[in-house]
Amino acid sequence: MLKKFTLVTLAIACSTPAIAQQSAHVHGFASINLAIDDEELQIEFVSPAESIVGFEYEPSTAAERKAVADAIALLGNPAKLFALPASASCELHEVEAERHAEGEHEEHSEHDEDEHAKHDEHDDEHDDEHDEDEHAKHDDHDEDEYAKHDDHGDEHASEDSGAGESHSEFHAHYHFDCKNTAIETIDLRLFETWPRIEEVRVQALTPRGQIGGNIDASDPIIRLQ
Repeated sequence: MLKKFTLVTLAIACSTPAIAQQSAHVHGFASINLAIDDEELQIEFVSPAESIVGFEYEPSTAAERKAVADAIALLGNPAKLFALPASASCELHEVEAERHAEGEHEEHSEHDEDEHAKHDEHDDEHDDEHDEDEHAKHDDHDEDEYAKHDDHGDEHASEDSGAGESHSEFHAHYHFDCKNTAIETIDLRLFETWPRIEEVRVQALTPRGQIGGNIDASDPIIRLQ
């Protein structure tokens, strides 16, 4: 069973303003949270989708869907992203990888529900009126309201379909069991795998204390001592 509390502890320990900025969604940047506890090593990796596949909107073509599937497959193989020292004798216990899209349609759905609720209330106010002329006016009003509502919905659909309005990320979590957790360095291979990633922001919590910093391709090594 994953002991994810170590990453929660890490987030609390690293809750200074400078570190908090590292969670921002910035293209070209990725983040790694790392925690060592007893004989366990946990690594959490987060990157904007643009930094990995070149887009963040919902994939709609076969090529885009393949790019996402290939990225998730690579994330499922941490040996492609990290090189742990052989002396640590680490074995991968569990891995989770996914593409996470921020609620692309939530705002639109909530808006539609509110509009329908207002329209239903408007209908209820006219249910007790029996005058034929009033009903005729009501029917005309309904048609106008439905037309406006449909036009408004179309506007929202167009807005939602815009690639620039969408944000998505790739998330991965790795749990290793290690015989020796006195790990001094971890080499990062992800710069070779995904050249769009220019810099990785690292937060680490080890028995020796808290470590944080930025790493780029010129020196792709996480130093834990």
